[in-house]
Amino acid sequence: MHDTLLRARRKAGRLLREWVPLNGQYRPTGVHISSWVLAAMPGSTASYYGVVPAYISRLVIPNDFYEQASVYEGLHDKPHREESVPEAFVVALRGGRVYADNFDSVAIIAADNKLVGDASFQYDKQHWDLTPPQRNNIFQQRYFLPPLEVPGTVCSLLSGGGAASGNYYHWLIDSLPKLYLVREAGLLDTVDYFLVYDKSRQFVVDSLAALGIVPERILDIRTSPHIRARTLLATSAVRGRLTHTPVWACDFLRTLLLPPPVVNRSFGPLIYISRRDAPGRHILNEPELEAMLQEYGFETHVLTPYTQDEKTALFAQARVIVSSVGAGLANIVVSPPGAELIELFPTSFVVADYLEFTSRLSIGHQFLVCETPNASTTRTNAQRDDLRVDLTALRRLVVKALSRQPVAAETSTS
Repeated sequence: MHDTLLRARRKAGRLLREWVPLNGQYRPTGVHISSWVLAAMPGSTASYYGVVPAYISRLVIPNDFYEQASVYEGLHDKPHREESVPEAFVVALRGGRVYADNFDSVAIIAADNKLVGDASFQYDKQHWDLTPPQRNNIFQQRYFLPPLEVPGTVCSLLSGGGAASGNYYHWLIDSLPKLYLVREAGLLDTVDYFLVYDKSRQFVVDSLAALGIVPERILDIRTSPHIRARTLLATSAVRGRLTHTPVWACDFLRTLLLPPPVVNRSFGPLIYISRRDAPGRHILNEPELEAMLQEYGFETHVLTPYTQDEKTALFAQARVIVSSVGAGLANIVVSPPGAELIELFPTSFVVADYLEFTSRLSIGHQFLVCETPNASTTRTNAQRDDLRVDLTALRRLVVKALSRQPVAAETSTS
């Protein structure tokens, strides 16, 4: 309900701001395509810090997965086997502004009132794709609240898209690793405040606390959608504006989250993650599936009631994980190399996020595309489609995964 109301409020507000004129001087007057070029301009108030050089990222995608991967109305590409990743950077903007009043864009604006294109974010939800900075919806906006003036250095952790809606996976993958870039640029100790989408979410507060960042230093874009800082720090997109997760981001997250916290409960190494309390992607024959997995020693876990410490402890010792696709699987970032994920998909929502993610973590990945009654044809609806698992096919995958896990296999037969 919280997310639905937030989406409705932001959509209504955005529509109004496209019709009612106020404080039009805050609308950017142009675009700086390159932060590096901006910083090199004579008299510039920007500084550029290159952190990770550009490179070509490659991903091995099995042919059978590639063939079954979802395409929606011809608009969403198949998974990328290769991506050209630009240099990862931090840009420091004296007198810089950030405007982010919706899920689909983040506007980073230099002191000369021009959008910083490669540090901003803009998404076309109709085509499920990134768009050029010239199409950032701030250029269609007519109504602007005056900025909150912050007399210090603000580091923006905004990344748009799923992170803006409060999705845990996108916070972990697209927002939190920005701190690695800021740290490697030598700027982390200069930051007074960190800007996030929703500081009421405990996983946001907990993950920042691991770096010694207390709640008093966290600014929330919900209450201040327009901010001008004495110095604004913004970074390039963690995933290079495409889909591949960089190894440096995975390494940073593991360093941040491990060793796992001590919790007052123990977990077995074979785990099944149930989405029974989620809005979609339910297993229609879940009781039969759980009974089959229990034969091998699997425990069922519903993640919602767990604290973040408990989730981290659960996944940190997991050797074989069975689950339908979902944001909670982002916790595999702390699972040990050599662990195995068996991912269950509805026919309408076969996506490569965790195939790609596990490859960076040296975690095995098996998958099963399942029967999907009334399968949807659009990505938005497909994300909620339920599925029925072929238990014979799943059993084969489980046996194969256990054969690769001596410790797990030994535990399951004890």
